[in-house]
Amino acid sequence: MIKEQKIKYFVLSVISLSLIIIYFIDRTNIKDKAIKYKSEIFSIEKQLLNSNLIMNEINDARNNYNDIIQLINSYSISGERLMNEINQIKDLANSSNISIYKLEIDPKNTFPKNISKTLKEDLLLERQMLSFNLRGGFIDIGKFLEDFEKSDSPIKIQSCSFGLDSLDPKGVIARLQFAIYTGVKS
Repeated sequence: MIKEQKIKYFVLSVISLSLIIIYFIDRTNIKDKAIKYKSEIFSIEKQLLNSNLIMNEINDARNNYNDIIQLINSYSISGERLMNEINQIKDLANSSNISIYKLEIDPKNTFPKNISKTLKEDLLLERQMLSFNLRGGFIDIGKFLEDFEKSDSPIKIQSCSFGLDSLDPKGVIARLQFAIYTGVKS
């Protein structure tokens, strides 16, 4: 009987010890899985945060794009309005004691041909050039340019170059180029 009890005790001890070892092995595996899941959750949260930042950047870019389109729409000009703007420029030049000559409107679209390939929506936008020369005193031409920039004209100066006037030793000639946007969707 004592031998039977010793055998039972030994078997019970081995089973208990085996269960304790299995418990610790299982606990270690569960801890490893928990650490792995926490790491994956952290990674997913980080990706979601980055995605949120990217979405904010996309929304900012879209808003910026819409603002630029609205700005370009405000610069849109029709043929009749262009003629009115040219007449206002001539009046401003006359009041500044300078003369305008070589007035040219280039109807050719100056946007690069491949710009429509990069855009997903067609803007139906054309940029044309208006150019003319001013002849007068340097200070008078400077005053003209300052007054023109203060005006609310949709025509914007793209470039301006100065040279000496061979007919007037005190005078200068300014070559002005303006960008005109037409064909914008309304």
